[in-house]
Amino acid sequence: MNGTENSNIYSGLAWANIRIVLVETSHPGNIGAVARAMKNMLLESLYLVRPKQFPDGQAMARSSGAIDVLNNAVVCGSLAEAIADCQLVIAASARRRSIPWPMISAPEAALKLIQRGQVAPVALVFGREDRGLNNEELDHCHFMVQLPANPEFSSLNIAAAVQVFSYEIRKTFLADKSLQVNNDSAPDVANDLNDADRPASSNNLMNLFTHLEKTLIQVNFMPAHRTRTLMRKLMRFFYKSQITEEEVSIFRGILSELDRLSFINKDLEEQMQKSITEDE
Repeated sequence: MNGTENSNIYSGLAWANIRIVLVETSHPGNIGAVARAMKNMLLESLYLVRPKQFPDGQAMARSSGAIDVLNNAVVCGSLAEAIADCQLVIAASARRRSIPWPMISAPEAALKLIQRGQVAPVALVFGREDRGLNNEELDHCHFMVQLPANPEFSSLNIAAAVQVFSYEIRKTFLADKSLQVNNDSAPDVANDLNDADRPASSNNLMNLFTHLEKTLIQVNFMPAHRTRTLMRKLMRFFYKSQITEEEVSIFRGILSELDRLSFINKDLEEQMQKSITEDE
């Protein structure tokens, strides 16, 4: 299936909004093994970003009967496309980063995904088998989660990693009775949220970050070639703050006004310089 809409297999379970996203999976058998791991724990929403080979018979064989998960998998051209409507995105990574990203434990990740997933799409993102997620892909994620594995041998097979996290999600749901709401009530809660209360979607946050970076360059806050480190620090701030759609609109409005004033000042400077040149 192509596009960004996934039909729910299990029709409205409390965790139906939780999507597992695999980025550039190189071996189709791993996709099948992930589908099996998901179905073991009643997860259903699989998104594939530029898989090297899919659909494929090896994926079907390794799924061991989780054909419905594979048939409903959504193939996307980018991570941004796969998570565009998500209000929470968590990256699973075994690698430490030069710029610390907000870290949470696997149980914390499971709880956040279930809580937010009852009213909106959320995603748990896994990277390539050999090198995981790059920094640009991590820029799209609110939090990073790592398993407490052997520090000298911390890289798990992708299907094993998905199995562990899927189990954490299932265990967390079953352990907390307050999470087990009536399946029919979740859509009503989502519809009742207005922009003042609704956490910003990944797509709108990335648009805000792009606008912010452009404005910082425009007002000469920092040269264009040095904004990446600063932007990652600002992204961490916004992700930890969990800003709403209304707050995104407010920030975009402020940035637009700064852009306008910057252009006016530049025009005035150019006119003054031209006047000085003519007088000379």
